[in-house]
Amino acid sequence: MTLPITNRRVRLVRGLVLLLVLAALAACDRGGGPDLPGGSKTLTSADGALQLRVPASWSEQTDLNPAAALQAADLDDEAYAVLIEDPREPFKSMDLGKFADTEMQKLVTRVGLANLTGPELVEVDGNQAVQYQIKGFHNEVEVVYLYTFVETPDRFLKVVTWSLADRFDDNRPVLEEVTTSVRQLKPLDASPTPSGADPGVAPPPAATVDPNQIDRGGGL
Repeated sequence: MTLPITNRRVRLVRGLVLLLVLAALAACDRGGGPDLPGGSKTLTSADGALQLRVPASWSEQTDLNPAAALQAADLDDEAYAVLIEDPREPFKSMDLGKFADTEMQKLVTRVGLANLTGPELVEVDGNQAVQYQIKGFHNEVEVVYLYTFVETPDRFLKVVTWSLADRFDDNRPVLEEVTTSVRQLKPLDASPTPSGADPGVAPPPAATVDPNQIDRGGGL
């Protein structure tokens, strides 16, 4: 039997509403964050100002970078991330491009640089950002970094994600999702210590390298 046009429209509207509800529930299950395989979890900085969302399999770390507000890793997959903040006040004469350029000049003097690409314009938490891809060596271990600079009203943020070079292509989608997951929850209350000549992040030890021969806190 053919349904009246009015009834068909009602069923169509109800179907669309159901689809929208299901989509909303799926977004809630992901916590509103990046669509990461296996689910995700949110890490919040000690002052409650910054958040980073990472896969559920990652763990919070403390020794990747002494200047980091947040740091996490998947030690099995050799995937890593740190979030470093600088208050705008000491750099008030710089825009994002100048800040990123200055930081990159310091960085390339400390890395056995094999390849540098960028900058590429990206967006993080609604803020303008620039991203570089860096392939380099530390203690003869080849590593690839995504180094992203973000400008907020009161901070410059540096989001650094990386992996061993032979795993980077596999890990890149997750590293990119982690990078763009950064959120600033509140304005700067008290100025954090500027990272200055940021000691940066050291690459993780490769499975075939003696961890005692690699300084995990003094690389980039």
